[in-house]
Amino acid sequence: MRTNSMIMSLNSPVIENLTTDLAQTSLDMEEFTRPAVDCFVEAMYTGEVDKLEKDIFEDVNKMAHVFDVSWLTKKCLKFYKSDIMNFEDDSYEDILFACEIASRAHYHLKQTKLVNCFVKTIAARGVDKGIFVTRYLAGFASVPKRKIDMALMIARDSLDIIGNCLMAYLSFVLECKSFDENSLYLLQKLNTQNFRNTFPVKFKQLTNFVVSLSLQSDCAEETAIVENFVKDNVQANESINDLKEKQESAVKTLESKDTYNYGADYCNIDLNAETENLTHKTSATNTDDPQLGWIMPISSSSSSLSEDGFLLRLKTTGYEREKKIRFDFILSGVGGSEHRRCFIMECRTLDLWRYYISRYGSPLESASWPYLENVPSVQVKHWTITKTSVNLTVVCNGVTVLNFNFLSKIMNSKADERQFWFNWSKSCVSIKFEATFEKSLLLEKRR
Repeated sequence: MRTNSMIMSLNSPVIENLTTDLAQTSLDMEEFTRPAVDCFVEAMYTGEVDKLEKDIFEDVNKMAHVFDVSWLTKKCLKFYKSDIMNFEDDSYEDILFACEIASRAHYHLKQTKLVNCFVKTIAARGVDKGIFVTRYLAGFASVPKRKIDMALMIARDSLDIIGNCLMAYLSFVLECKSFDENSLYLLQKLNTQNFRNTFPVKFKQLTNFVVSLSLQSDCAEETAIVENFVKDNVQANESINDLKEKQESAVKTLESKDTYNYGADYCNIDLNAETENLTHKTSATNTDDPQLGWIMPISSSSSSLSEDGFLLRLKTTGYEREKKIRFDFILSGVGGSEHRRCFIMECRTLDLWRYYISRYGSPLESASWPYLENVPSVQVKHWTITKTSVNLTVVCNGVTVLNFNFLSKIMNSKADERQFWFNWSKSCVSIKFEATFEKSLLLEKRR
């Protein structure tokens, strides 16, 4: 394509240097599409971008940036705001298209304005960052690092979103066995000070998790990265090796105790809990059982449970067919609003229990409920129910009978169902307990 070098030089100081100072008579434009080059040249002649379209935007924007055509860069930004960020019905595909343009511009051109525009626009339009980032980072093992950087910029102060994705990946893809290149990269890129100050509980959960995972590794690089990540969350002189020695000592202590001692001194030890969280108080309210920390709930009544990490314990001393235990989780929402979700277990036989996970309200008929897996066939059962931002787990006498992952549901559900499952991952404000058991259920009352 022949062009007037004077006109091109008047618009671009880079082209002026190439043609005047370096005496070049041609430019290699093979990396750009012909329609994009036509649009760029016409803009140089007319000062307008009438031929600019979405499919050639990236090439035109790159030429404007590379050749330092400042006024064209501004017009490209205006086009990005008005056309590319004009999502139809907040379609994920449209949002992803705009996101990837901004991500590549930031990575290849060090251009931040498109990223800032994208983040502000999705916030103004009420796009749920948690749902978008979770889908954006799907297939995390092969995600390019520029997408990890982009996810961090989208999350900004909501780093709990990133923490949830990382914990889910380490737990359910890597199966709590190791780190990989992308997970270590993310640990290095996370703003730990911001995360710790904004979400101290979730930061501590993530810290404990990555520390416990690193203890299985002999790789010096992994240990160094994890130590750097947790350095502000442990004592200044405490290294991963110190933590490893502590954990090994704790495990030996645990192994020397009868964890499932069904007598009056029963206490299920949580290695990650603070000492004061392991204390119990006696309650004689509505119970003939004098055991420390256990109460017998009134049939079909509700009682509030304190947060305490949302690790709940109860004990069934027999089985009552078709009787149910229900937990209603009151979850935090935007602007102080609340979301209610319920989890129900129903006893069928000694070792057959069904479960139901749903919205707050009347559940479906229990005949369609799935069963808990490998429930021990013993009369006395100690249940531990834990809800985190990643999953809901149920452990019975040391056997994990349910590990329900919210994030996998988010990624694999239809569009109209994703918000429901994403709300399950939100922080818990309070929990209500209700049961129809008449005589064989005890609830652990904690401080």
